[in-house]
Amino acid sequence: MDANPTQPKTLLRDRAISWLEKRLPRGWSVEGSDVSVSREEAPPADSTIFLRAQTGTATIAVEEKQTLSPRDVLGLLPPLAKAARKLGGNVPLLVIAPWLSRRTQELLAEQEINYIDLTGNALLRLDNPAFYLQTDGESRNPAPRERGRSQLRGAKAARLFRLLADVRPPYGVRELAGAAELAPGYVSQLLDSLYQEALIERPPRGPVERVEIAGLLRRWTLSYDVFKTNEVTMFVAPQGVDQLLLQLADDPSMGSRLAITGSFAASRIAPVTSPALLTAYCDPPALIANDYGLLPAREGANVALLKPFDRVVWLRTSIEGGLGYASPSQVVVDCLSGNGRMPAEGEALLEWMQANESEWRADSLGALHP
Repeated sequence: MDANPTQPKTLLRDRAISWLEKRLPRGWSVEGSDVSVSREEAPPADSTIFLRAQTGTATIAVEEKQTLSPRDVLGLLPPLAKAARKLGGNVPLLVIAPWLSRRTQELLAEQEINYIDLTGNALLRLDNPAFYLQTDGESRNPAPRERGRSQLRGAKAARLFRLLADVRPPYGVRELAGAAELAPGYVSQLLDSLYQEALIERPPRGPVERVEIAGLLRRWTLSYDVFKTNEVTMFVAPQGVDQLLLQLADDPSMGSRLAITGSFAASRIAPVTSPALLTAYCDPPALIANDYGLLPAREGANVALLKPFDRVVWLRTSIEGGLGYASPSQVVVDCLSGNGRMPAEGEALLEWMQANESEWRADSLGALHP
């Protein structure tokens, strides 16, 4: 489906119905009605959709939005969904929009609100008749309209992402700007963008009071790829990765020259499977490759050396057993944006981080550089 954010509301619903018709099981049908569902505690829904099967008919309250930000989901839609559920038959709510961001989709799902956008992002869950549909559409807005807000991408934004993840709030704009070596005005604009995406909480012109760590790190991966954002060189360790790690650990200087990330870093904290590809930051990679006899490889590589996209990857590295490791927040983003089993390893590490925040998160910005 394509998107046109200038379309009238009725066309949004009708196009969503046409899209849904093609994905219904045999014997099911769907139709729309301009008669809205009446709700005592909220304004009437924009319209109604009836989803029919042999076992019954579901009445779905429809809210059509030309734009819907994550902040809108937190402030506007929950009361509407609550009111819809109080109607007879537990009427579900369906949001239809030209496009919904990944963060917006996540918040809608958390609020048990169904959604369909005109690019194919959809989640529709019904109890009676039982129905479940989830599909993925465009991850980026095909028709962006905002131009003034700072973009959450690039090395400068990455520094702010890392600070917000690695340090407990509260902290203000100037504190963050000083720690990240960024202009306060730029930091303020980035925080405004993160607030609109419901990734941080702060009063107007006030300090950051709360950070949604998982959402923040997942948001970073929309503009970051560990094997594309960094300069990567692939190698084969002839004697195997385990032997290479023993050799690296015996070098007293290597702990500060190399930071292991990816699967090997994640598995030491939250193991999923046995890691195969050793991924590590170092600069320059060629020097370490020569010192340890690594062979350049296009296929069958078991070592990936990364020239960092920014010095932020060295923030809060640690040394264990003579080996340097990247911070858990950096490892998570590297895994989530990686390939193969790496995203699953990143999710496992992220789950551990959320359950063990005191073991990896700093208490203040001043604690970053003891």
